[in-house]
Amino acid sequence: MSYQPKRKIIIDTDPGVDDAFAIVTALKYQGFEVVGITTVAGNKGLDYVTKNALKLVGLLNADCMVYQGAHAALKDLDKPVDQSKDAGNTHGFDGLGGIKLPYDLSRLSEQSAVDYILATVEQYPNEVEIMALGPLTNIALAIQTEPELMKKVKTIWSMGGGVYRGNVTPVAEFNYWFDAESAQITYSIGQDVDIYMFGLDVTYQTYFTANDFFFIKQEGGELGRHFYDMVQDYADSYWKNRRITGAVIHDLVPVIYAIDPTISNPEDVYHCAVSVSCEPGLVHGQTVVDLVDRHNYLKNSYVVINADDRKFKEVFMEIVFGEVADLYKKYVVS
Repeated sequence: MSYQPKRKIIIDTDPGVDDAFAIVTALKYQGFEVVGITTVAGNKGLDYVTKNALKLVGLLNADCMVYQGAHAALKDLDKPVDQSKDAGNTHGFDGLGGIKLPYDLSRLSEQSAVDYILATVEQYPNEVEIMALGPLTNIALAIQTEPELMKKVKTIWSMGGGVYRGNVTPVAEFNYWFDAESAQITYSIGQDVDIYMFGLDVTYQTYFTANDFFFIKQEGGELGRHFYDMVQDYADSYWKNRRITGAVIHDLVPVIYAIDPTISNPEDVYHCAVSVSCEPGLVHGQTVVDLVDRHNYLKNSYVVINADDRKFKEVFMEIVFGEVADLYKKYVVS
């Protein structure tokens, strides 16, 4: 058997319960080398999300550092830090459902997220893949600083946007709404870098049921109990707002797809033009996606719009919980 080098991954994130599921999966997957985790304000303020990233690194004793990034959206970086501009209490007061986990500040680098991204891409040109699980502020800042260097990123896997729906507004998803300007800047390099967009159209097809969470708690050991505890506020919000007995783990979708793209059919992945509205008001953060390719716009993204819910969760269970996944397949989804 020939040796396959591990793929070099930077996780750019604003944890976030769904980010936590995604980060743990990426750290546990044997085919990834998570070389660093960069944080960005989004689900919660920068201090919270950075501590949460440190907690997850400590939980798995991961061999990587955390790099603190942008404290606000691109257009607000010169303003005082506003910790109230976030996703509210959807993810609990601290972003991880209030679970008690230690964190080690020695794992927090003095190097900024943007400097780290640029240095890593320079060191490993055309090898680095960025899992972009939050607003795209750090990536946009890196593009503005070194546009030609950032064209040497191999792939950007972005959870954000939506073709047919929004969640903050009728047409805008949270990550791209939070910093629409950065999303638009990121897609500006999409003819040189493979950018995959995982919007609400696909993520809402992959929700975890109450039975899934119960199984994780019962059979997932200490890690499973942590997942179960952190998801309670998040699941409560889904019941109160959408009458769903479970929750959508949005940020897990790009990670699982990057590991196993067969969770989606090839015909459900569109190579097309994506633009993000930066206009104020109702359309702010809307993704305009040319799925029908009638207008000769330059194609700058691969947009994934469907996924197999069962296969998606089975891959997650296998990576994170190993042989326990057989019980899941036999008793929960059989």
